[in-house]
Amino acid sequence: MKPAIVQYHGKACAKFTPGRQYEAYFIEYWEGVRSSLHVRGNDGIITDFNALEDFSVLSDEDHLLNDYEAVLLCVTHRYDEPFSGITYGKTYKAIGRDKDGLYLVMDNSYCCYFYPPELFQVLRDDHGILGRQSVYYSFHGGKNS
Repeated sequence: MKPAIVQYHGKACAKFTPGRQYEAYFIEYWEGVRSSLHVRGNDGIITDFNALEDFSVLSDEDHLLNDYEAVLLCVTHRYDEPFSGITYGKTYKAIGRDKDGLYLVMDNSYCCYFYPPELFQVLRDDHGILGRQSVYYSFHGGKNS
């Protein structure tokens, strides 16, 4: 799989340079809206919560920047506490999986975070986005991930 190629049009900052092209991996939820992009920045590290509006998509051969979602049911009480990320018995949207098998889930914060798959039962995954090959890098990966 190849990452998508995006061009940055936002303000100059340490992470991104206006006009420069970057590798992108998927669009995630940020405060309940799918408007945040995972992008490999100037330092070679993939970061999340980058505003989609600051980028234009130049190519996406493997359709990584899609709006597909899987539906998961939380099957653990491990996080049963106020203000936790997930709640037993509640359904969640997942948008991908990293190379270590963690699911990228829109949790109770309405933002996406990685969780172990054993915390969930997959109720629906029409596009197979939780397949082992759906996301092939480690979220905290460096230049050689």
